[in-house]
This record gives sequence, C-alpha cells and structure tokens, in this order.
Amino acid sequence: MPYVPAPVSTGLRALSAVAPPLAVRAAARAFWYVGPPAAVRPADRGVHERSRRGAVDVDGERVVTYRWGDRRAPAVLLVHGWKSRAARFAGLVDALEAAGLGVVAFDGVAHGDSSGRRMSALEHQAAIRAVHDAEGPFTAVVGHSLGALAAGLTLADGLPVDRFVSVAAMTGFDAIAESFLRLVGMPAALHERFCQHVERTFPGDVRDVRARIDLLAHPVPEGVATLFVQDDDDRMSLPAGAPLLHAAVPGSELLTTRGLGHNRVLDDPAVVAAVVAHVTASRPATVRR
Repeated sequence: MPYVPAPVSTGLRALSAVAPPLAVRAAARAFWYVGPPAAVRPADRGVHERSRRGAVDVDGERVVTYRWGDRRAPAVLLVHGWKSRAARFAGLVDALEAAGLGVVAFDGVAHGDSSGRRMSALEHQAAIRAVHDAEGPFTAVVGHSLGALAAGLTLADGLPVDRFVSVAAMTGFDAIAESFLRLVGMPAALHERFCQHVERTFPGDVRDVRARIDLLAHPVPEGVATLFVQDDDDRMSLPAGAPLLHAAVPGSELLTTRGLGHNRVLDDPAVVAAVVAHVTASRPATVRR
C-alpha cells in the first residue's frame, strides 16, 4: 500500500471536499510514492546478513536477490509486499530451511536495496519472472500483500510451480485503490474517478490496467495447489476478498486468523508452520483465534 505522510492525507481529505478533480490528481501522484526503503528489522538481521546475494536486471533497474539453504534442494520463492523487503520473511526462511528447502527472495524495484523510484504489480511480476529465470526453478511461491497479488497473476500467466501460498492478498487493482482511498480518508464516491485517472496515466502507456491486475479474472491455475491466508483484522487487504479468491481457485484452501493484522501474520508461528506444511505437500491445519 502506498506510503502517504499524515499531512498529505489531511490535504487530500480537504481537497476532496472542495475540489474533487484536484484531489483525484493529487491522490494519484501520492499513490506512486514509495517513500524511503524499509529498514531491516533487528529480529531479521541475522537471516538477512547470512544470505547469498545476487542481482538481476528488471527493465533497467537493479533488483537484489537473496538465497538461503542448499542450492541442490527444491527451492521456494518469497515475494514481499509494498513498503517491505525480502528480510521481512526471516522467520519463514528459517522454517523452510529447517524443512530441507532452499529459499530465494528479492527486494522489489524501489524497495530494500534495489534501485528504482516506483513499483506496481506489473513491475513486481516482471521481477518475479527475472528472478525465476536467474535463480529458478521453484517448487513453490509464497507471496505477501502486493507480492501475493503479483505472484498469483504471474502463475496465471504460466510461471511453472507446483504450490502457492497467498498471504493477505488484495483481489486486484480496484481493491488496492479502495484501500488506498479509505486509508487516506478520501470518500468512496471518488473511487471510480480515481481508478480511471490512475489507469489513464499509468506509467509506460500500459493499457487495460484494471483488467490485467485482477486476480479474480485471472486466477491461479487449478493445477497449482493453493493456500490463501487472511487475518480477520487486516485493515489493508480487507478480509472480504479472501473468500472470493478462494472460490476462484477450485480445490484451494483458506486459512483464517484473528488479531494479527496485515504484517504480523508473517511472524505467527502457527501460520509459518501451516505455510511450510503446505509447500512440503502436507495439508495445513486450520488456524483460528
């Protein structure tokens, strides 16, 4: 989710009341602002520092990659979300290594130690494909937030993996816009106008953005064993989207939690255990709080 400083949110709310067209244009500019890269948390630093690092080129940007574990072992790709970085998966990295798997992750464009100034789900998809070509193949992909959305869309496009875990995914472009407007305090009445403006001015003259960034219209293939994880108290990826994603992928599983929110779900031991169980082909237990 785009980073918007409090004074900017206050200004957008005021503009929405007196000059909606200007508010939409200003909000669209704020929508692309990534802000300073997230720092590596102290709890994640040990995992971060013992990784084997590399880099791939993604449309002229240097995307930093990380690998852990035995290169000969089946590997899992981890895809982080907005305003995050690869190290945020540290607890899961440890657990996957302990299960005998190799692990690969990367800092998305304009995130972590990678270069760039902005990132969309489409650019995250391009990074996933580039990392797959350089570090794959992968037996499974685990994505969080925007990373889960981008990973799911890339699987729909044919990325060859056996298993997928989606943690706190948004359903698509419109869901991202809805959450953004809600979090900055702009009225829902401006949703359609905002979406049209962002789509019309999307970087790179990309066409049909709303149709392309839609995990319900382009679901994960049935042949990919899929687990959706969603917390009931997530304020960014609203819980109502998870059952829709689950229903769009016949045979998929839905694991629900409570009280963990959007990010802490990645640190929960029971969730980590369920993710590892899924990617190692065991059936995950339902986790409820």
